[in-house]
Amino acid sequence: MANFHLRDIPEPTYRRLQGRAKKAGRSVNKELLAIVEKELARATPEELDAELDRLRRTIRLSPDAPTPEDLIREARDSR
Repeated sequence: MANFHLRDIPEPTYRRLQGRAKKAGRSVNKELLAIVEKELARATPEELDAELDRLRRTIRLSPDAPTPEDLIREARDSR
């Protein structure tokens, strides 16, 4: 397993990290690893665009279907 050293962490950042680790019941090291893994699991903007394009091709809406903007406006106006 690889090792990683993080230097020059500002004290306020480190205190926040310690707080998060304590709240989660983890060591600071495990908390950092969890943060890194969560961030790396997130889809990139390019991946999200590709998924949206795939969905657009899959979903065939009729030409007279309301746009998302119309639906949002209608929902806001109904309040």
